Amino acid sequence: MDWILPLIGGLGLGAVIKSIIDFFLNKNTARQKIRYTEMRDAYLGLLDALHKAAIEPSDKASKDFALWHIRVQLFGSENVSNAVQGMIDTNSSPKDERDQFYKKMILEMTKDLQSKSA
Repeated sequence: MDWILPLIGGLGLGAVIKSIIDFFLNKNTARQKIRYTEMRDAYLGLLDALHKAAIEPSDKASKDFALWHIRVQLFGSENVSNAVQGMIDTNSSPKDERDQFYKKMILEMTKDLQSKSA
């Protein structure tokens, strides 16, 4: 009978430790989910702004694209941001050069989103 009280106390301590571990694991998972959502939203917003700038070139469309590029710099990967910058830098270059950066941007976005969703 002397062993019952320590056993009950040990079970209570185990439950507390498990709760603490679960709390930190859930907190980390929530951060990863938020990070993924921000990244996805930045990439989709950038693609939408790029589309609008291509079909209706204007000062407003350029500023909108620049804003989304900044969001990509904040929430996306450096590889995607560099590819976007390459597209900007080759805007007056031959279409083939710009297309290379566009393809790299899409490839890097796909890699980022796949790696963060798993």
